[in-house]
Amino acid sequence: MNRRKLKVTFYCHIEQSALDIVLFYRQDIEALKTLGYEVFITTRWYKINWRSDIIFIWWWTYAFFPVLIGKILNKKTIITGTFNYRCPKGYKDFYRRNWLQRFLIKFSAKFASANVLVSKREYLAIKREWKFKNLYYIPHAVDTEIYRSGASRSDHLIFTICWTGKENIRRKCIPEIIESVVLLKKQNSNLEFILAGRVGDGFALVRSLIEKNNLSDCFKLIGELSEEDKIDYLQRCTIYLQPSRYEGFGLAIAEAMSCGAPVISSDVGEVKEVVGNAGVLLCGCSPEEISETVTDLLNNANKRRELGRKARQKIVKDFPKIRRVKGLKKVIEGIKL
Repeated sequence: MNRRKLKVTFYCHIEQSALDIVLFYRQDIEALKTLGYEVFITTRWYKINWRSDIIFIWWWTYAFFPVLIGKILNKKTIITGTFNYRCPKGYKDFYRRNWLQRFLIKFSAKFASANVLVSKREYLAIKREWKFKNLYYIPHAVDTEIYRSGASRSDHLIFTICWTGKENIRRKCIPEIIESVVLLKKQNSNLEFILAGRVGDGFALVRSLIEKNNLSDCFKLIGELSEEDKIDYLQRCTIYLQPSRYEGFGLAIAEAMSCGAPVISSDVGEVKEVVGNAGVLLCGCSPEEISETVTDLLNNANKRRELGRKARQKIVKDFPKIRRVKGLKKVIEGIKL
């Protein structure tokens, strides 16, 4: 006798178009379908298909009503994402939210059937401090068959990916990167800098900083890329540069590593878990430190090649796409439908 196909509603409170743009949403939708489930997709909680067996929710911020109604209807709920837990430099830190937001998020986490965290640091901290039994660690993943090393790599291209929302450009140290380019340009006039990513409300500010510092000839702000073009840049860039004040995971960093790019980032949040010793981690995010670190790596082709080789190996070993798929399957089967 054939078993009934499991029905799962994938819910994330965002604009519908973002489901195609943001890779980790798309990956989870594909993972659920790969596992053979019948998947319904919605971006509004009141459109959730309550005939589903499981409500799969991205972000605790919007999980209260699905979890509450799920409890009433005896439906299983799974929440995934990052908490931004105890990250004082992160503008959405859990403990910087107001009391009502903290209550709703913690209620959602407590009464969900399962919480799937992509950050090991957050998973361990919340498990230790909240004592919840419904916590699981399944990190983000990279399709290493698509994100792979290319045929050749430039010797003068620095590449960065950042959604240009105002808070995000501050978190990703974009003003500091621009100031560091002023210093780098004095040493090497042949360098080319590319900043790509979804256009946000800080796009005009970034463009004005580039123009103010007379960098329009070497610093290109190109907006959103197709996945194919993004991979092309990751395969060709000399260095992937992503300093940050906080990263819940750092998926773009992992993608760059999977493409064999030498990475410069920051020792914040989950980055050290992702990068390990296969990249260069900054202690701070001053323009001077960024400039010095980029210069050191530019001047050492052997080090760049070795970091790129180790980076690719680490992502293939620790963060392949199949790990996320198998992890989600285990969680779903373990919540005892």
